[in-house]
Amino acid sequence: MVTSQRTKDICRKVRLKSTQVFIVAGTCLITVMITLLCIGFMTRYEVENEVANVADVEYWKDKVAASQKIWYDKGIEELNEALRMPAGPIYPRNLRIFVVQGIDGRHLASHRFPSRERSQENTNFVWDRYPHLARLKNSCSQRSPCPVGSVSQAFWSGLPLEKSLEMETECRQMDNQTDTLLSVLRQAQLAGLRTGFVTTQRLTGATGAALYGNSPYECDERMPLGFLQSGCQDVARQLISGETGKSLNVIIGGGRQMLSRLVPQTKYDPVDELLCQAGEGRNLLKEWRNQKLRQSKIKPIRFDLIQRTDELESLNASRYDHLMGVMANGDLSGNPKAPSLNLMVDKSLEVLERKSQGYLLIVEQVIQKKMNTRRQLQILNETLNGLRKDMDTLTLVLFTNGVYSQPSLDVSEETETISYLSEIFNEQEIRVQERLQQMPSESLVFAQGPRSTLFVGVQNETFLAHAIAHVLSRSKLVSKL
Repeated sequence: MVTSQRTKDICRKVRLKSTQVFIVAGTCLITVMITLLCIGFMTRYEVENEVANVADVEYWKDKVAASQKIWYDKGIEELNEALRMPAGPIYPRNLRIFVVQGIDGRHLASHRFPSRERSQENTNFVWDRYPHLARLKNSCSQRSPCPVGSVSQAFWSGLPLEKSLEMETECRQMDNQTDTLLSVLRQAQLAGLRTGFVTTQRLTGATGAALYGNSPYECDERMPLGFLQSGCQDVARQLISGETGKSLNVIIGGGRQMLSRLVPQTKYDPVDELLCQAGEGRNLLKEWRNQKLRQSKIKPIRFDLIQRTDELESLNASRYDHLMGVMANGDLSGNPKAPSLNLMVDKSLEVLERKSQGYLLIVEQVIQKKMNTRRQLQILNETLNGLRKDMDTLTLVLFTNGVYSQPSLDVSEETETISYLSEIFNEQEIRVQERLQQMPSESLVFAQGPRSTLFVGVQNETFLAHAIAHVLSRSKLVSKL
């Protein structure tokens, strides 16, 4: 009797658990059926209403004309590529910044599409595929003439143009300042990143001066005697003796005649009489080498100083901690045997890339009026195409017109031109084009990589330095991971 009652109790428990199992299973089945029905209804709705994902279908419901098909194919391919773009890290480990002086939006527009005579020479610019773009206001549109050096300070130190002009009053005052400006280059060094600067101009130009100098004088020859006696330093001296200059892992460009009094002269590389020349007895190249020799006695480092293209080509740059290349007496454009932009960038990256450290590389390409602008843009395009695709690297391409126009002080030239449209359109077409070319234009920043989303909209010139500083503050942490 006891056994029979126990058996009944067990059966009740099993029946109760079986009922619970059936209830749970039934609930899951109903949920799956409802989900499938919803998916079916949504899919039918998307197809009927032409809102399907372009990554899943070739075209929308309506068929396009045969003449459109080739362009729709290309467009859908570009959209799919954008949708497949990987997220990558939140903040970059490395930064590569390419600065193109003498080019702005007008020039890019004119060279993006081929002319009738050059229908086979169209170039698909790499930077046009970068996902983000910002415009930087041209603060020089209200100044005549425009101080290019102060614009560089705005870009690289985040100091507004008017404040930078106040600081240029006297070298004596600048030398005695306790709050020395920190450029993005110095901030990167303090964050523990390796740093490099490459330019097709001279190393003491406006960009170099803003990155590691604090003087309106490129070399000692043109500095007033009183400033020299008071201990002021020109840009060339600051490159060798300043903390930022001494800490650079890579420095490649022109300007040998600013660094040394005695320089070799050839028909390919003459001394530029229009530029500053070092004073008697100056040899900063020798000082740089001696400085590194002293450093190597404290902490072993490998370094090299090169002055010819063949030396750079044969260099196993990955073995070196510091590399200085002075490749012309003046600007590199004055030396037809100077190294290519691509070669200088490749060797610089070999020096900078380390598993244990991130890096900041700033590359300046100066395009002068006498140059073939289209060819210079193609050179930049080829260089960017050759870069290794790094998910942890933020790449910026800044186009800015280094030769600023001189509009009136009370009204921008663009506004003034619009006010006289009736007169302008009575002029010859070539004169109209000249007027349009002379309008002051904003700088453009194309961005790709982690945190490229910062570079959107219309910003002040100082925004570039502030955005880079923010990224550098986080890149320090990323480099340690």
